[in-house]
Amino acid sequence: MQTSSFTQNRFAVQSVKSTDNKTNKFSEAATMSKKDDVRHLWRECFKDSDEYLDMYFDRIYRDADALTVEIDGKTVSSLLAQPYKFYFYGQEVPITYLCGAVTRRNARGKGYMTDLMNRAVREAYDRGDMLCALIPAHDFLYFFFDRFDFSTVFLTDTQRFTSLHTFNAPSEHEYHPVENHYSEEIYQAFTRFEHQRAGGVLHSHRQFIDFLDELAMRPGGTFVVIGREDEPIAAMAWAAATADAVHVFEVLGCDADSRRAALCQLRRQFPDKPFRYLAPADNKSSRQLHSRGMARIVNVELCLQQIATANPDWRCTIRVHDRMIEENNRTFVIEQGKVSIDDNDPQRLDFVVDIDVLNRIVFSSPKTGSVLNFPSMRTHISLMPH
Repeated sequence: MQTSSFTQNRFAVQSVKSTDNKTNKFSEAATMSKKDDVRHLWRECFKDSDEYLDMYFDRIYRDADALTVEIDGKTVSSLLAQPYKFYFYGQEVPITYLCGAVTRRNARGKGYMTDLMNRAVREAYDRGDMLCALIPAHDFLYFFFDRFDFSTVFLTDTQRFTSLHTFNAPSEHEYHPVENHYSEEIYQAFTRFEHQRAGGVLHSHRQFIDFLDELAMRPGGTFVVIGREDEPIAAMAWAAATADAVHVFEVLGCDADSRRAALCQLRRQFPDKPFRYLAPADNKSSRQLHSRGMARIVNVELCLQQIATANPDWRCTIRVHDRMIEENNRTFVIEQGKVSIDDNDPQRLDFVVDIDVLNRIVFSSPKTGSVLNFPSMRTHISLMPH
């Protein structure tokens, strides 16, 4: 599905709570109307098939995730703010993924999406999230999201292989394809592989299944799983074939040999097409890295506490300026694995930064972080709805 004039994501909309049965019936009717309105808006502005819309609005969409703008009783703009978990310094923290951003053609240029983005960032903080993340549908949208202090912190090492590249290499293992892609065993292996990375977006079982179903609706959408004698589920890969190439979104596995074997399995299915693989950014790579997604820290104290807990010897004093979330405008003192707030004027400040700069420091490479005496870490985003 094409993302829309702005991107995809999910957010909670405030609802009226009442113990009155009559009021609850009216609320239920309004909820149904909201879902229909958002779907109608998507149908008007996106080019998704009815089959895809049926799947998305029956399986993935939730009214609680939808932020909307109504003018004269008609929904003119909407944004989804979906909850995800994020693996960060050995802990799982809540984040919001923003997607499905769309405005009616005759209502664009009036600030409706700006209003929704401001609301989304505020609500993410209010409900305890550490971060907002998104993947712009088009390159020019990176400039739009800059206005809300989102930074390009998710990077990819885009690798290209000709149709002659077989991915075959000497190996001590023999691999075989695994069927029944919806089995519990495959999801358990998947989530284990996600946690092997230094950090990044995690997927629940439901989100894993939903993405497989979405991929199956894409032309050329393919998911392969392989096993070997010592690992029943050794690796897996997601891809979609177009007329020109096979676009590989993600490859996960227990080691480098198994991940290569997963690419080899994809090659067997597409023997005559070049591959374009969005590999995770590797700190050791000498190749140029490319933009993959953006993030914005919405709760500075929670973010710094995660880093401090994992790095108890790190000492730092940081003054932060956040033009959108007043609660982040503090001076944070990190010492002995704890974060405290100093409302006075400390004699020593290591950093005075705005949110954009803080995003870039926190999610920079460890090598860059070592120069700043900051425990930076690159994280990863993939397999998100669009």
